[in-house]
Amino acid sequence: MALFEIDLLQIFLGSRQELKRFFIRRVQCSETAADLVQEVYLRLPLLTPPPSSEPAARAWMFKVAGNLAIDHARRQKRHGELLAEHFEVDRDIEGSPTPDQFALDREQLGQVQNALAELPAQCAEVLYLSRVEGLSHAEIADQLGISKSWVEKQLMRALNHCRRAVDEKYG
Repeated sequence: MALFEIDLLQIFLGSRQELKRFFIRRVQCSETAADLVQEVYLRLPLLTPPPSSEPAARAWMFKVAGNLAIDHARRQKRHGELLAEHFEVDRDIEGSPTPDQFALDREQLGQVQNALAELPAQCAEVLYLSRVEGLSHAEIADQLGISKSWVEKQLMRALNHCRRAVDEKYG
């Protein structure tokens, strides 16, 4: 006999602190752990078919928790790669950038931020999911309910728009 939604909620509430400790050990951040616990909660309605026992429900929750921890680690790694890729510093130059270079970099960042703000919502979301979250075109298409070719078109549109915004000013 399957558990009812109220039973799942009670099992979740009883497991919440244990889930948080599980996440803290993996992500090394209490706030992120709390966010990930909430993500487990948000996925409870997706549990089909409902488990038939409390141990089965807890096993599902911890399997989801493990997957969320892995996804978080991948996103963090991707963020680090993006930072390294876009803000790579010449290792031969010692010290900080000159005031002129700092001002130029700050101005270029402002241009990119303005260009991003001008993008249509779906176009900006595709860019974010691709470049920040590191999702593939197929994963983005599935998540947004659009075709893979539309994802590719929106991504190219976003990148070209940002490139033109910087090139117009600094080209």
